[in-house]
Amino acid sequence: MLSLKTRKDRCKQCKKERALRLCPRRNKGLCWKCCNALRVDLKCPESCPYAGKIDSDNAFPTFRSDNNSEYKQINQSYIDVWINKTISDWEGLSPAQLRKQDKDALLKKLSEYQYPGNFPIAYLMNRLDLETEKIAMPKSPDDIVAAYLDDIIALDFDKLITHTLNKLDFKDTQDRYAKIIRQNPYFKKLKRYSFIHSGLAEDGSQAIVFVELNLKEEYTFILRNDDNKWYIRQSIAGNPSLYFKQNDAYAAIAQHLSENKLEDAFYDISEAMRSYPDSADLYYYRALYWGLVDEKEKAKEDLLNSIALENTFSSPYMNLGLLYLIDKIYDEALFWFDELTKLEPDNLDAKNNLAIVHLASENKEKAMQIWRELNDKHPAYQPAKQNLELYG
Repeated sequence: MLSLKTRKDRCKQCKKERALRLCPRRNKGLCWKCCNALRVDLKCPESCPYAGKIDSDNAFPTFRSDNNSEYKQINQSYIDVWINKTISDWEGLSPAQLRKQDKDALLKKLSEYQYPGNFPIAYLMNRLDLETEKIAMPKSPDDIVAAYLDDIIALDFDKLITHTLNKLDFKDTQDRYAKIIRQNPYFKKLKRYSFIHSGLAEDGSQAIVFVELNLKEEYTFILRNDDNKWYIRQSIAGNPSLYFKQNDAYAAIAQHLSENKLEDAFYDISEAMRSYPDSADLYYYRALYWGLVDEKEKAKEDLLNSIALENTFSSPYMNLGLLYLIDKIYDEALFWFDELTKLEPDNLDAKNNLAIVHLASENKEKAMQIWRELNDKHPAYQPAKQNLELYG
């Protein structure tokens, strides 16, 4: 089957949404919404991979779907048809008719069916006016992306961080996150979005959601599963293929920085930010660049931005602590090294640096305590041993 994937291909039915598949029934390129409106009657040719498949053990057909939103819509549409469809095994009654005659009998019939995964049971119960315990369906990656984009459309940027794994609230990190996202040109005039494709990694720990913004711009979200809940980890200005290219871009930037090719590094960072606008790595690399050109305040800003975008990214914490230590702003240095030890309790260098700051701020007793603890627990760690000998 011909695959229609370019941004210029518009659905020949609605003329608006992106055409994603060639319909053999209409011989036209359709979006998934118009495809759903057509295939719900189960009259599509079997040769079409998107035709509903009937299983004798299941009252509801299986519909191939490219994203969870499509899956939800087609199943809800079929439920709307099915509840008024006469069923031979039910003495020729439809589910709606049986509901009027005998609610308990209907519930018994429904309990005998097997339902596909993520089937909208709550919607089925509601359409049949059946009182049941509230069914809490877990939110899918599509649901999280929809909530995120809805907040952007509503200009409620302060809520965006709730859809991410970033939970820390210090040094204006949450305000910084909102500011960075607000500056994204793809979001400045966002009015609508459409889901194109979504999929999970094999181990179920990560998801990719591919959308179209304002009926023209491709955009991708990377999500992570944490404790059975989905959170946005990163967004990409483009299609999912860019996700698999970013590590090469980062490696090239790191190489430029290590070789002191600063102009090349800054150019590559700036270009990469067009595709990866909320990448904590890129803000971190730009901070390293600012440090190399002796722009320490700009370096601090980008390190803070990096932390705001990914609270658990440890490298910016270390660099911030070192910059403040060099500037003899000891309270800030203490703060960042202390936060780093909380984030990475086994980071011996962070604890050693924390002790150095205590020593520099005339708290030798605390510094010695940290070094003694390090030496007792990690006798092979030389910096602690050397500092004890030097300052003990």
